[in-house]
Amino acid sequence: MLTSDLLLTRTEGPYLYPRYVRTDAPRFTRLAEELIALYAAHTGKPRRELTTALSQYAEDRTDFRIQRGLAKLLRDDRCEFEEQAVVTPLEIRGRLFALARENHPVVLQPDHIHPVTKDELIAEVAREYKAEPEQIAWALYADLAENHILTRFDPPEPAWLLQRYNVALAQALLYRCVRMKLSVFRNIPSRYKQLFKFIKFYQLMHAIEGDLDSGYEILLDGPVSMFRLSQKYGLKLAVFLPALLLCTRWKMEAEIVTAEGEQRYFPLDESARLVSHYRDSTMYDSLLEKTFAERFHAIESGWDIEREVAIINLKETVFIPDFAFRHADGRTALMEIVGYWRPEYLKKKLMKLRRSGREDMVIAVSANLNVSQDDFTDVPGRVFFFKNRINPKEVIARLEQVGRDAGQEG
Repeated sequence: MLTSDLLLTRTEGPYLYPRYVRTDAPRFTRLAEELIALYAAHTGKPRRELTTALSQYAEDRTDFRIQRGLAKLLRDDRCEFEEQAVVTPLEIRGRLFALARENHPVVLQPDHIHPVTKDELIAEVAREYKAEPEQIAWALYADLAENHILTRFDPPEPAWLLQRYNVALAQALLYRCVRMKLSVFRNIPSRYKQLFKFIKFYQLMHAIEGDLDSGYEILLDGPVSMFRLSQKYGLKLAVFLPALLLCTRWKMEAEIVTAEGEQRYFPLDESARLVSHYRDSTMYDSLLEKTFAERFHAIESGWDIEREVAIINLKETVFIPDFAFRHADGRTALMEIVGYWRPEYLKKKLMKLRRSGREDMVIAVSANLNVSQDDFTDVPGRVFFFKNRINPKEVIARLEQVGRDAGQEG
């Protein structure tokens, strides 16, 4: 992401906005192209040469902050730098400094009193390691960041870089964010699940209201004491933002406290056309789920299977069963797979299953877990254990049970 000194903003009353660049503007496209070419030309060269070239490129530019921002994103996202030396720098320094002590003082130009030169010592070490003196001289400080070699550069399209820059501006504005309100609506269910997963992954404190039909209102908040000490929570919100961009319809309002202590608001929605650089999640979370779905599809049972289309709101969190089923006669049922072993995961999973209160749930539990049937005595639905693969016929038998139960209750 960008550092705060590279952030460009504009103010309108209580609102604060990033100063985005036009991704289709010829001058910005040309700037992106030239920076990409500059990086490509320095592949295989030390970082300090690249840094010098970037400084020279920016000398007479008025948009140097944009240029520095684009250059930083290229360096952080598309480059790999490595230490390269015939022998580890620590070992070379140890040997050279030992020789220097034995021949102190070491000089650059010899005379009758000081006959030993630095080049002679380097040549002696080069002979010991069967290397060229130039290689030893380089290896002496090859571990300094400025001497790391640009070993790989993955050149992006200019449009990608400009889009990435606009997202990075929005992220940088969130460094001082203390609260974020989200409205997410008219998304397919898998988008909601993906968003909720990111909220949990970044350990964001949240409250959720709504449902699949009307959408969700989400408050991302944190303890006040956290903001007095650091911007850690704001950084979490910043790295979360690209996950929000994966949704199709959404609105956001972030509460910002400026460096001067003023309260501002940063509104954002899908009309900004920011493009996320995060990957969309795959259709299945595991090979186990994928294999089961494929085997289920191959059986004529009267039940259709769908992936993660039901979202159960538990207020401060949500529960999204792995599969939903619909029978030709209109009956429906859900299925959750419990296949992960970590104690905290199992505890949360059991809590969600109990709180959901869904009698129309089939629960498949891995026999490899440290749990038994007794752990599920107060869990609604039908529980069964599996070993390596989930047998679709066992699931169908239980679907018939919960479907029949649901029909009797309704």
